[in-house]
Amino acid sequence: MLKTFQRLGYFVTSDQIPDAIIAHLAEIEKIPVDREALKHYDVSRARKTHVGLIRSYLNVSHFNSKAYKLLCQALVDTALTKDDLVDIINVGIETLVKYRYELPAFGTLLREAKEQRAATYRMLFRDVYERLSEADRIKLDALFLTGEDSQTSPWNDLKIDAPKVTVNGLRALLIRYDQLSALAGNQDLLRHIPFVKRQQLSLEGLSLDAASMADMEVKKRYTVSLTLIERQLARVTDDLCDMICKQMMKVQHLADAELENYLTANQDKTDEILRRFAQLDTLLQSSQPVNNQIAQARQLVTERPDLCEFSRVHSEFGGKNECRFMWRYFKARRSELFRILAKLRFVATSQDKSFENALAFILANNSSNSNRITLNGKGKTVLTTQDLDWIPAKWWKLVTGESDRKLEPSRVNRRQLEVCVFRQLVQELRSADICVPGSDTYSDSREQLLSTDECNKVLAEYGELVGLSVESQAFVDHLRAKLTDVANAVDRNYLSNTNFNIVNGRPTLAKLIKKPEPNGFRVVEEALTRKLLALDLSILDVLGDTMRWLNWGQFFGPLSGHESKLEDEERRQILTTFAYGTGLGPTQVAKSVSGVSDRQIAFVNQRHITTEKLEATIFEVINAYNRFWLPKLWGDAKRAGADDTKWDLYENNLLSEYHIRYGGWGGVAYYHVSDNYIALFSHFIPCGVWEAIYILDGLTKNKSDIQPDTLHGE
Repeated sequence: MLKTFQRLGYFVTSDQIPDAIIAHLAEIEKIPVDREALKHYDVSRARKTHVGLIRSYLNVSHFNSKAYKLLCQALVDTALTKDDLVDIINVGIETLVKYRYELPAFGTLLREAKEQRAATYRMLFRDVYERLSEADRIKLDALFLTGEDSQTSPWNDLKIDAPKVTVNGLRALLIRYDQLSALAGNQDLLRHIPFVKRQQLSLEGLSLDAASMADMEVKKRYTVSLTLIERQLARVTDDLCDMICKQMMKVQHLADAELENYLTANQDKTDEILRRFAQLDTLLQSSQPVNNQIAQARQLVTERPDLCEFSRVHSEFGGKNECRFMWRYFKARRSELFRILAKLRFVATSQDKSFENALAFILANNSSNSNRITLNGKGKTVLTTQDLDWIPAKWWKLVTGESDRKLEPSRVNRRQLEVCVFRQLVQELRSADICVPGSDTYSDSREQLLSTDECNKVLAEYGELVGLSVESQAFVDHLRAKLTDVANAVDRNYLSNTNFNIVNGRPTLAKLIKKPEPNGFRVVEEALTRKLLALDLSILDVLGDTMRWLNWGQFFGPLSGHESKLEDEERRQILTTFAYGTGLGPTQVAKSVSGVSDRQIAFVNQRHITTEKLEATIFEVINAYNRFWLPKLWGDAKRAGADDTKWDLYENNLLSEYHIRYGGWGGVAYYHVSDNYIALFSHFIPCGVWEAIYILDGLTKNKSDIQPDTLHGE
């Protein structure tokens, strides 16, 4: 009873203890197992005496009214920031354990967690409802009404994904942005609602049709509507930002290609210049009179004026500078990019506002007919020379006309400045130096962080939990000592690592030699192949068996967090996973499987499944597979490798990019695989980005039981 309480936190009867544990204890004590005697013990006075002794020994108090109040307060605080009942219950358990209270029945924890979560939602809904004006309520109610000339409601149009993000679809995308912006006038009412709550409510709204929304409790309906509007507006904003990035990368690729053509086409001029330079060197080394040398040198330089012009341009703007070719490709996209720039608000995330000022400057001079614009001029938007410090070196001559950066320019080339600003905007967005309010991907992530005051309140407790000092000097000393230990360990293992060498001050890795196949490998492989073919398994068989073993469908609950009311739920979950996992879709699966419609399959996908739920299911499967003995023969799961695979995509896809390494358009699937050959995490990225920034995702976002401490990558 002592050991089970230490493990579980509450007392159990003998019939709840597994037979293996009882048999093990009986073997140690060398006594026979007597279940009847244990049943009598469960209702005896001796058990009550032992319960009291165990509580006293462990300094644990009975779950009383004081513990109940403590539990309720912890659940109230947690319900504001977490939405999953499991997370809320876990915080309640941790609180009771921390203050040395016996855990109550799970039903008590579950009931209180549900009540506190529901009470928190009611408070949030009421607050939003009371702050909405009557006109705003009428405008939101109109979303669920169908007009005489339309068969669908505005709510259905609101949920539809934005049009394909191409130059041709930009007009429809901007119209959708304006429509959502007109509905998003009350987004400030949601600021007090934590992000996780807004995300959950928006997913619930996305899964419901207009009729279901109209039947919803009125206060909740308004909040759900506002969160969905916020979500859809953020997605459209992301699409507009992605269009800027995609179009400017196309401009970059086209300019790179023209630069290569330019260098190839003028290779003969380059060769001729080098030949003449060699002749000049020979001439200057000769013993001819100086006047003759000057005359012949002048003839070598002036008899080919085209070479002089080529050399001048080549030296002024840089021989391998693709920037001078960008304008001709940018101007075809200029009007669309400026329309996006006029719609969105770009804000610097640092105190340096120079690039933000440059954005405002080119927007204010968008309709100017002059190609040269004076700095420090008149008008509402003025650009100073200090605001040009961010301009890269290869753009400086093109934008300012000055070769020396020490000279302060008085004017700038408007066209080149526009191209330079938009090209730099891509870098600023990807590095988060510029954010877009109302966006999701490009928002200021600091808005979701705790304030300094909130951090200071829990700093000491956090340090105690993680075992780190929160005092600055002590923390630095601890970290320095840890890094020193790691460095010393690396130095000690250097000589024994035959694959790693330092040659001329540079670290190098030797190519691994493939191990020979062990004896009998082919025989085992052929036997396994025959056995698998004889089983004649299909994907549906695999899904059905694993559902029965693991019950992975438990993660596919309703987005609202309520209990599911689906009939034949497991079968529909399996068919939905098969339909969307194989790419067949609900219509084709419904035609091939009796007893289910395409609407029933799509219903589960829309109202029960999210990316987070899929990831939780994947981690559950990984954990189950890791319990087998076979993977442990391949490795200890302490190491993982990261590598990518290129997939072909349509050119107009937002993730699709052209890269010379892959020789075509596509995207990159970036995989993290443990050393026992279990796939832990995958991420889909454009093929032109730096893969290094995604290499740690497999460690930070991997929530499975396999937690490698070493990651290998290219």
